[in-house]
Amino acid sequence: MISLQKRGLLDNGEYFVVGVDIEQYDNQNPMKYLKGLLKDEIEADSKKAFQSYLGVVASPPIGFEDFTAKVNKYMQLPPFNFPNPVSSFGGMKKIPAEGAYLYDALYVYARALNECLINKEDPYDGRGIMKYITGRTYFSAMGYITYMDENGDAEGNYTLISRQKTPEFPGEYGLYPVGVFQLPENRTALPYLKFLAEIDWVGNGPPADEPICGFHGKKCVMWKVAIFVSGITAAILLLALLVTYKNWAYEQELDSLLWKIDFKDIQINECTPSTNTRSVSKNIHPLIRTSQVSLSSNVEGDFRYTTIFTTVGIYKGRMLAVKRFKKKSIDITRKMKKELKVMRDLRHDNLNPFVGACVEPPNIIIITEYCSRGSLRDILENEDVKLDNMFNASIIGDIVRGMTYLHESPLRSHGNLKSSNCLVDSRWVVRISDFGLHELKFGADTGDNEMDFEKQCEKLLWKAPELLRDPCSPANGTQKGDIFAFGIILYEIISRKGPYGPTSMTPSEIIKCVIRKDHNPPFRPRVAKLCGSFDCVISCMQECWSEYPESRPDFKAISAKLRPMRRGMKPNIFDNMLAMMEKYANNLEALVDERTDQLNEEKKKTDALLYEMLPKYVADQLKRGHKVEAESFDSVTIYFSDIVGFTKMAAECSPLEVVDFLNDLYTCFDSIIENYDVYKVETIGDAYMVVSGLPIQNGDKHVGEIASMALHLLEAIKMFPLRHKPEETLMLRIGIHSGAVCAGVVGRKMPRYCLFGDTVNTASRMESTGLPLRVHCSESSRILLEKLGGYTLEERGIINIK
Repeated sequence: MISLQKRGLLDNGEYFVVGVDIEQYDNQNPMKYLKGLLKDEIEADSKKAFQSYLGVVASPPIGFEDFTAKVNKYMQLPPFNFPNPVSSFGGMKKIPAEGAYLYDALYVYARALNECLINKEDPYDGRGIMKYITGRTYFSAMGYITYMDENGDAEGNYTLISRQKTPEFPGEYGLYPVGVFQLPENRTALPYLKFLAEIDWVGNGPPADEPICGFHGKKCVMWKVAIFVSGITAAILLLALLVTYKNWAYEQELDSLLWKIDFKDIQINECTPSTNTRSVSKNIHPLIRTSQVSLSSNVEGDFRYTTIFTTVGIYKGRMLAVKRFKKKSIDITRKMKKELKVMRDLRHDNLNPFVGACVEPPNIIIITEYCSRGSLRDILENEDVKLDNMFNASIIGDIVRGMTYLHESPLRSHGNLKSSNCLVDSRWVVRISDFGLHELKFGADTGDNEMDFEKQCEKLLWKAPELLRDPCSPANGTQKGDIFAFGIILYEIISRKGPYGPTSMTPSEIIKCVIRKDHNPPFRPRVAKLCGSFDCVISCMQECWSEYPESRPDFKAISAKLRPMRRGMKPNIFDNMLAMMEKYANNLEALVDERTDQLNEEKKKTDALLYEMLPKYVADQLKRGHKVEAESFDSVTIYFSDIVGFTKMAAECSPLEVVDFLNDLYTCFDSIIENYDVYKVETIGDAYMVVSGLPIQNGDKHVGEIASMALHLLEAIKMFPLRHKPEETLMLRIGIHSGAVCAGVVGRKMPRYCLFGDTVNTASRMESTGLPLRVHCSESSRILLEKLGGYTLEERGIINIK
């Protein structure tokens, strides 16, 4: 088993071993089967290997000790006379299983011979003897019933053993019985296996008795293999077809020239950006005349038309920005087609969409979406536009998101990032423009040669120093160069003083200082005057314009660094404004809810006070605006009580002590009567009046409620402590009477629920003529109490109460 385990044949449960042990199974020591020869401990390999082993062994004997004792006893008697030296010490010679089999053989023969003689048959006839042996059962010395088949073979009792955990030793294993083989009732069929415990298989279950295709592979039909191979081939062909179709569709899309626009379809405004809106000719398209302007806000908050920022045109009813190039001819190469397709496919909220291009000389133009608020540089230079932290955070976030998308696109970089190429649309969303199309722009006359030298240098203020030093720098720039440009734009947004702040240096002098390597530290905008700015913005700004490109963070890292600046804000300015309005509305709603909750709390307090003054049923009627009519009740029980000697006690105490005493007393009484269906009518001095049975009637239960309450109060008064006279005990006198009363609400200011009738007077007299620490009960109350049962009453005799 260990050898199979080391070869890896037992690792996945594909194989397992069935063994037959001819030796008698030792159920007293199941762990010994997993131990090696002359070893006391079970090896780890043995534990794992024997998980794939099943053993068939002779069932362990039952009651074999008795058989052993009898054999030892008879061996010492004639005719054997075999002495046992250890018998005097209680020891016995071990009897092997073969001894039991010999006993069984003699027993079966003796039983058959006996039956043969009884039936007066020839005992020397072997066939005659065999008919009394075969096809019958006998009780073996091994402790179980055994069957002798027609061939004269004894059907043995066998047990199935497998590796199981040892109950006595956690973590150890042994070979334990998991099933027994039992003969069916007809005795002719094969034995069946009855499981006693679950087998711990290596896999999810027992392995298959043979491979799916058989041991020689003859059981698998070849057409299944053919189908499998055909399926693989078809899948490969389909994949190749899909790739071919995708390439064909891509080429078709390149050749379709969806980006191409006919110049005749564009109505262009030829006004220069310096032309004032009010001087625009009347023959200009009305959409241009009203939309080619930027909105700005002045101190008074009004809005007015300002200058036109770029050349615009109308194409299919849409206002678009038009950028011209001077180029003698254009050869539309495959590389240019791919670049134009990439530009048309780029779509992001913070990238200015490319609409199309006209490539028919001399009308070579690029058409993009028009942003009505101009560029970020225009807004930063306009002092009338007030930018707070929310605006700055939104603008910076838009640029970061747009550049992150651009760097992950096929274009990989911008190459000309600056504040004038960050456009702002009508919703104050920043859109990055002037990226890509380097093949189309290559060799075109942009008009820079006619521009003043300082103007040309001014365009380079955002360019990274390593690109300024390289005369052959790539036209599409680098990602690290874009990071440097973003650092300059970040400074522009925070300072609003231009790319390098307020300085007397010309753009050409600034460029020379940036290019020089001997500056220590390198020449950069001054950040010392940026007070009131976020620390994360200043540190990020300085990292972006680091002299070493590899030290500059990417835009994902920049977004993480600037996250504190945008904490709690929405992606763009309009969303932030809406969020502020929503927050204000939510605050108002929360304030209304808070005031409503306070009103409800005060209402609950008012209701509680009202319920203290009037019965709940009556109070609810008054709250609903219903008039409470006086009612008569046929049967109620009224309780009166007072303190014996209260007048004398009050005279001996101060007024404050009397108030404290009554407060403590009635607090105690009020806590007790809450447990009963009663209503406290009033308290006057030491007098306490309670009624049950109104305003909601309760049948005859009112007398029981009052009686039980009175007994409860008597028990409580005996334990009631007096603050100022702890050595004295209060003497409570109680009177109760049952009868008819009238009840109703009296008064508008401080209304009271009052009871009227002779029953009230009688109950009061029962109390005044009663005895201390006794409940004086009238005849009518006694009758009702006896009807209810459960109360013991003592007759007092005739008392004159009136």
